[in-house]
Amino acid sequence: MERKKPTDWPPPYRLKENSRARRVILRIRPDAGLVLTVPKGFDRAELPRILEVHRLWIQKNLTAAQEHPDKILSPEILPEKISLRAVDETWDVFYDLEPHARLQATWIAEPKPHIRIRGDVLQVPGCCRLLRTWLQAQGKLRLPPWVEKIGRETGLSYGRLTIRCPRTRWGSYSSRGHLSLNAAVLFLPAQLARLVIVHELCHSKHLHHDGAFHRLLERFEPDARRLEAQLKRQENEFPLWYRASFL
Repeated sequence: MERKKPTDWPPPYRLKENSRARRVILRIRPDAGLVLTVPKGFDRAELPRILEVHRLWIQKNLTAAQEHPDKILSPEILPEKISLRAVDETWDVFYDLEPHARLQATWIAEPKPHIRIRGDVLQVPGCCRLLRTWLQAQGKLRLPPWVEKIGRETGLSYGRLTIRCPRTRWGSYSSRGHLSLNAAVLFLPAQLARLVIVHELCHSKHLHHDGAFHRLLERFEPDARRLEAQLKRQENEFPLWYRASFL
């Protein structure tokens, strides 16, 4: 069967059922294309809607996987250092090759921050997913105190705070007061990371991006428009290893 181009819709995909999965997980593998992992008993009639919601991400990454399969899977994308600019910290990364061993990662912040990945480190996407796990752990450690501090400074409130590593979006704020931040905020310069936090907290007063919202944002970040333009450019500059962690 002729392989569809990423612009055709819907694309061919492989479906896997996993009893431990709690939600639908989308991955793109250069050797298999789009792979969907669904919880046991999942209603497959929901798949067209889910594919449509993630359409832009799927098309973009299918194209990247087909055009640059060697680049995204090459061990060369595995970093030796990772810079968390938001907190002015650099972590060294070490890889211990143990063929046929299960991949695992450990990390220590002091005296010198470093991450060590052991196992079959030639499994590049697996190593990248472990690094994403580390990044989320750092986000859970570093971002809540920062959010609390900014909340006190601005008088803006929130209820529950969640730190995740989604493929897209720096953060969100729900009508129930639930604030969610992407741990990848730590990749940003401190000024842009603060902008993301203030931006989401401003939604505690105005859920929509209307005039009142932007006036409130500029009250706390007078240079918000210029910073938001910089933030937009950062979305295309994630490290290759981070992008590969979703394969």
